[in-house]
Amino acid sequence: MTPCAACKYQRRRCGSECVMASHFPAESIQRFAYVHHVFGGGNVSNILKSTSPDLRKWVARALAYQAEARVRDPVHGCVGLIWEQEETLGILKEKLEKAKRELAQYVGPDVVLKMIEQCSSDPHAKTVNLMAPLSAPADDFDLSSWDPFPAWESSSSRRLPSQADAKGKTIAPPS
Repeated sequence: MTPCAACKYQRRRCGSECVMASHFPAESIQRFAYVHHVFGGGNVSNILKSTSPDLRKWVARALAYQAEARVRDPVHGCVGLIWEQEETLGILKEKLEKAKRELAQYVGPDVVLKMIEQCSSDPHAKTVNLMAPLSAPADDFDLSSWDPFPAWESSSSRRLPSQADAKGKTIAPPS
């Protein structure tokens, strides 16, 4: 049996009763390294053991997501990512409303309202003031820096660089 990432990282034997084997496969050592650095291996094991078996997969994913977010942003962690996404969502909503108003200037507000009613079940979509003046021309929003997929769920060719903690010690799997 191939040892899981947790046992490989901690250099121990991986038995059939290893609670982390199904949640941290051997190829995701960096993922476990982040979880181990932030939460500690024993704490993660205790958390997984105390969780019902049907929820362990989601708990392991949540711990891994929070650990990577905390390593990337030690101050805000995953809350910082949520703030960024909310800010991006607000900007995109503003640009969508601006585009609807600009479209209404060309084809008329009645046509745009009819299009919105046909295409959207969202009640907020119908509250746009199509007669409001445009403050500036619509510009394109750059989404090139947005990464919706965590690094450990993408292809194996895309790996995060090794991280270092406050003491300069590298948080990377043993070689």
